[in-house]
Amino acid sequence: MIIYNLTEKMLYDLLMDTIEEGYNKEMEERERLLDYYEGINLENDIKGYFDSDSLSQIPPMYINLVRNIISRRALVYQQSPVRFNDNYNEVIGDLDSFMKQFEQLTYLLGTEALYTHWDDVNKKLKYRPIHFFTPFFKPNEDEPFAIMYQAESHLQARTEDAQYMFWSKDTEDMEGKHFMISSRGKITSIVPDDRNPYGDILPFNIAHRHPFTRDFFREGASDLVDGMRSINIMLTELALHGRFQLGQPVFTGLDTEQRINFGQDKALVLPEGANFNYATPNANVQAMIESTKYMVDSIAQSNNVRINWTDKSAESGLSKKMSQLDLMDALRSDTEQIYRPFEKQQFEIAKRICEVSGGINLGDQFSIDFAEREVPMSTDEEIKYYSWAFQNDLETRQSYLRKKNPDLQEEEIQGIVEQIDAEQPQAQEETLIDQIIKAQQ
Repeated sequence: MIIYNLTEKMLYDLLMDTIEEGYNKEMEERERLLDYYEGINLENDIKGYFDSDSLSQIPPMYINLVRNIISRRALVYQQSPVRFNDNYNEVIGDLDSFMKQFEQLTYLLGTEALYTHWDDVNKKLKYRPIHFFTPFFKPNEDEPFAIMYQAESHLQARTEDAQYMFWSKDTEDMEGKHFMISSRGKITSIVPDDRNPYGDILPFNIAHRHPFTRDFFREGASDLVDGMRSINIMLTELALHGRFQLGQPVFTGLDTEQRINFGQDKALVLPEGANFNYATPNANVQAMIESTKYMVDSIAQSNNVRINWTDKSAESGLSKKMSQLDLMDALRSDTEQIYRPFEKQQFEIAKRICEVSGGINLGDQFSIDFAEREVPMSTDEEIKYYSWAFQNDLETRQSYLRKKNPDLQEEEIQGIVEQIDAEQPQAQEETLIDQIIKAQQ
């Protein structure tokens, strides 16, 4: 929501209008995505595609691969990064474990907000993800200057007297505010004078799955959730076919009021003129199974995840490496485009919070080193892969040396490369990777 002019009266009226309008379709879609991520209401989600008589024969069948696929795709924080600021590391709390889930939620929802606050008891920073919130913008600005969200953690917790938290930062026409407002319009003070104690900083860090296009809220994993719904419908259809695979009893020549009791332990006696038979379904169950597997493969591949339907132990490290090239590219992109800037902004937010609320000076220096994720390979597999990677300009000798020995200085790396170049005329039959391995020995 864009705000052109701001006074306290206008702000109050705007917030009440926003509360009365309720959450929009964007927030309702986020609720649906979270349901699948948490495995909630999946049965009800597919019941609408079957009549009640069908589901009286079997329970709805469903699996939920949403969290599994996302956890295999969101890998930036699979290993904790190293943050270079000792004072920051002392107050950082459980940020590493929290960021593993936050990365998954960002991938799921497209846009996620991280609320940071000071725990005065433990003298640490604490964190909370904010799934449902309303951002407010100044004209021609892409980042919000204010945020409002429901104090209750879940969208479905709305009541007639729901409580909403409001934060705004200092602007040219109004000082930053922080207070709680109810759906009935009652203001509850949280801090003196309802002022934002952090001035021109909001205690919220926002991550986006995609670069900015037209909308602040980016597209989430709707394709993954929709695919899972289709798969669950097909699984339920398979269960129904299995239920009737032995045949559907069919009686003819009976009045609608007549009832026949039958079973394996009962003799079947029919009235004169009545007939009994089984109608056997002719569905190709195997084809339906293959179609289901194809759908699982499709939604996994669209998220840079590969499903191996064969013996995983038989798959070589080289094969894994080749199959995961797209995933590694996506991981590097997520690291550099999303989470390295996010971590730098998080440090700036933490620095202000620690200074104001904790009386702690974190200093100005901050850097972060994200862990490199590699698929384990044998020596022979490594030689084959890097030989191929060198030939296709996917790796360089320098990049290989950095990965194999992170402690090497750039001068040492260059010295090894120069040694290889000097010896190359005497080693024409050796592969490039062989030469590099020998140079390190």
